Amino acid sequence: MKGKIITMLCVAGLVIGGCSKDHTPTKDDNTNTQATLEQNVLTDFAAVLANPNYQDIQAKALIMNNAIIAFNASSTDANLLAVRNAWKDTRGAWESCEGFLFGPVEDFSYDPTMDDWPVNKADLDALIASNNPLQVSDIDALETTLKGFHAIEYIVFGVGSTQKAANITARDKLYLGSLGQSLYNTTTQLRNSWDPSKDGNFTTQVITAGKGSARYKTRQDVFKALVGSMADICNEVANEKMQTPLTKKDSTQDESQFSHNSVTDFKNNITGVLNAYKCQYGGKSGHSLSELVASKNASLDSKIQAQINTAIASFGGITTTYEKAIYTQTNQIKTVQAAINTLKATIEGDLDTFIEVNIKD
Repeated sequence: MKGKIITMLCVAGLVIGGCSKDHTPTKDDNTNTQATLEQNVLTDFAAVLANPNYQDIQAKALIMNNAIIAFNASSTDANLLAVRNAWKDTRGAWESCEGFLFGPVEDFSYDPTMDDWPVNKADLDALIASNNPLQVSDIDALETTLKGFHAIEYIVFGVGSTQKAANITARDKLYLGSLGQSLYNTTTQLRNSWDPSKDGNFTTQVITAGKGSARYKTRQDVFKALVGSMADICNEVANEKMQTPLTKKDSTQDESQFSHNSVTDFKNNITGVLNAYKCQYGGKSGHSLSELVASKNASLDSKIQAQINTAIASFGGITTTYEKAIYTQTNQIKTVQAAINTLKATIEGDLDTFIEVNIKD
């Protein structure tokens, strides 16, 4: 009797709803899930990483600018140290964003405006000694190697990082004050270019890729831009920033020669690659390129994460300033370069191929 009741119930179920059973995912279901994940990655890239990183740069640049104003009003060594620390904080936020250097930061030359290098001491000294008014508008009109982070660095750190407050002249202070304001203005322009509340913002171009974006006709286009920028910074760090002063045995070719901050700069650049891959910033994270890769190829995701972490950890082998390391720790430098170039090859090869094969919108 019990068996008959169960059979009757199932027959009734077939009439009502097909005798319910687990739904087997179809190709359309998988496509929809993939498309949703891709969209979530793009949305979170803008909301969790790009916008907060650019906001952080602007906020820290404001702190630095205010520290410069305070120093110019009262030129003590304590106030000079405050400017130096603010410079390093702003620099860290900036260098990490170079892991995804595409969009307005390239389109409007915000990168070289803030961060061209190497700077030439003789050119900086000549400008300070000239009759240039050194107002903000004058700074904006200068060659890129005469403004931005490294011009500020020269004044507040000095050659060999030996600058003293008492040695900073009135003319230096005039230049420094305008440099700080000019750099803050550029960070504001960069932040506004992505701000989703602003007309024509770049966030919209990213999150509507494949759905009306004027910049990215497909989602694949924006993913390739992201992956390309990750590879580009790996190449720049290993084969330009590190290699040029090493080959020439010339510390004046270092990126942050006056502050001795170059190794930190390089490490922050590769940390920026990790942030771009994992969609993380300021202790928050979102749907990421890593998640997308892992959904299709877990071994590739593990490989990429391991190579990024190895590259970042390798900087621990450089135990002195880069200005000294190019003479005394060449083997350690080459170890770092090799780790970064291994990562670069994987990004340019396996990761780019993954994007081409799997993102088909």
